Amino acid sequence: MKRTEGILCTLATFLILAVGVTATALALPSPTPLLIGTQASATAFIPAQAANETIYIRGIQKELLAHGYRPGAPDGIAGPRTRDAIRAYQDDAGLEVDGRPSKRLLDHLKFTLPKVYTFGAPVTGNVLDVQRELAQRDYYLGPHDGLAGPATRRAVRWFLRDAQLPADSAIDSRLLQQIRDTPASVKADTAF
Repeated sequence: MKRTEGILCTLATFLILAVGVTATALALPSPTPLLIGTQASATAFIPAQAANETIYIRGIQKELLAHGYRPGAPDGIAGPRTRDAIRAYQDDAGLEVDGRPSKRLLDHLKFTLPKVYTFGAPVTGNVLDVQRELAQRDYYLGPHDGLAGPATRRAVRWFLRDAQLPADSAIDSRLLQQIRDTPASVKADTAF
């Protein structure tokens, strides 16, 4: 009988921990953890939730930059500039304006069509495609506006240096193909 109780207790503990870890991994609110032995059990899930929030906020910041808004550096912190940029985007997109980052907002920024930009209609061309490719590798953090400004040129130089490619000032289809042909492992170091 004692062995059965021990197995049931172990199984119950496993299920409680598994549900909490699964909820955290999915960025869902975790159930109130039961105290099993120590107070540490109640706080074990907080760092994972904070990490998920940081990832969402950084993703929102990068998308806001790509849409021409100015949230500040994509550092994963929802500071005043980020909240202001969120409010501006929400207003332009016809969303409820609350200035709060969320998974729903990130999905709206990434997937809703037509896209909402601060600089008007989307542009096309080699410069825009280069900006998008470099943004995927975390080299370009500015607006995807198709303009070969200082931020775009700096990102190109940075990428070419890291990819060990010859420096070339032309942002054209040849450069675009070089970026696409470079292994995906060539990414910017984005440690803040």
